[in-house]
Amino acid sequence: MSNRKFTHCTLLDGNSTTNTFNVLSSKFGDGYEQHVSIGINNKKGQWNFSKKGSEAEILEIEAFFDDHNGADSFLWDHPKDGEIRVKTDTQYQAVCLGGDLWQISTTFYQVFHP
Repeated sequence: MSNRKFTHCTLLDGNSTTNTFNVLSSKFGDGYEQHVSIGINNKKGQWNFSKKGSEAEILEIEAFFDDHNGADSFLWDHPKDGEIRVKTDTQYQAVCLGGDLWQISTTFYQVFHP
């Protein structure tokens, strides 16, 4: 767990959010279903993150992701929800769009720590 913050400007254009609830479900033979939420933090977010920028900016973001090894969490200012703790997917993609313009993309997963 790192207390470093991902400080690169995040725009929501083209980036999507998926929220998942941790729910225990039981189905009975007569068609009845029962559902109950599990845990204090039963809602977790997942964001497809994509950023375009200069080669230098993308290399800086790559270095930040590499420092966290796909396992260590960090702080991120979500544009709607404020500061949350996330980790990256175990992979990211960097693509040259021509000249000095690059794009990097990954998935951020919300994590919780005591």
